[in-house]
Amino acid sequence: MSLQTRDPKTRHRELIDRSAKNFAAQQNWTIAQLLSSLQITGMGTPLRHHFLPEFYLKRWAQEDGRLVEYKKPCGNTVKPRRTHPKGTGFIFRLYAVEGLPDDVAHEIESEFLSPVDSRAAQALTAMQADKEFSTAQRLAWASFVATLLSRMPEDIDLVKQIIRELAQTILPGFQPIFERLKPESETRTFQQMTDELFGRSNQRAMNFARRIMSNDRLIHGIAAMEWSILTFPRAKFELLTSDRPVIYTNVLGNDQSHIVLPVGPRRLFVAAKGRKVIDQIRSVGEDALVATANAHVVGAANNYVYGANDSQLRFIQNRMGNAKVPTLIERMHDMQKQQYGPLLQGLTEAANLEMGL
Repeated sequence: MSLQTRDPKTRHRELIDRSAKNFAAQQNWTIAQLLSSLQITGMGTPLRHHFLPEFYLKRWAQEDGRLVEYKKPCGNTVKPRRTHPKGTGFIFRLYAVEGLPDDVAHEIESEFLSPVDSRAAQALTAMQADKEFSTAQRLAWASFVATLLSRMPEDIDLVKQIIRELAQTILPGFQPIFERLKPESETRTFQQMTDELFGRSNQRAMNFARRIMSNDRLIHGIAAMEWSILTFPRAKFELLTSDRPVIYTNVLGNDQSHIVLPVGPRRLFVAAKGRKVIDQIRSVGEDALVATANAHVVGAANNYVYGANDSQLRFIQNRMGNAKVPTLIERMHDMQKQQYGPLLQGLTEAANLEMGL
């Protein structure tokens, strides 16, 4: 059949395919290399920012390299989709600082989160193989767990909101002091300075998010806990994970403190203040523990749940996002808002003193 006798859409596709093959031949490229070159890469800059890294989701991948992503694309109906770990758990430019050159804008992903994830992948492999576990690997895994508490898209959005809210609430209280103490060499108005601060709010927000994710006290607190990986070879159902995969007590310093994280369909990472708590968790039994962990990670999910297959679709449909708990960033936000009143009062008093009121 000639091109002339085919429908326009078919001819259009064939012309595109032929052009691509000709270009690839001229450049001595394979078609795969060509397609890869056509993806947006930002001159080598990673634009796919994974809030759930590939190494973690690969634990649920089957022989074909894919796992099942559960999502509510429209309304309240959960839809399963088979996908490769690379094709999910990310948002383009999630951690980017807009307005900066790409080599700087993506530093949180390329210079911070990507190295954290790489070291954590090695640590998890060693931990599951019962290999010798170094202090560096222990801190690597603790660092990764710490990021999971505040790297999700909703966390990043809330951090940006916190920075904007702080500026909008607090900055007006500085104006009387600024006008009173403004140096003669300062040519900007208070409004101009405020506009400049708001213009840098995205950068300040991402710096703030990085400080939260890399908090030394949190990381060393996790590293100091007793650790174990529980396995469930006989459990009726498999473990799921989600975009809220960490189950943890609000306080990590008391005797009952613990952290639980699914690390595969039949493996559960548990950290606790003492070995007794881990033994108590283990004693619940395989089926009950899997059901409890799944109820938590599915109930807390924002947009995504993951499993090795679609056998638990009904379970997920009935529970996804129905049992959310305050996140680390949300709790910080609530504490911050409680400080607005005293801070504004202090600024008002300082301004009155400067003005002799």
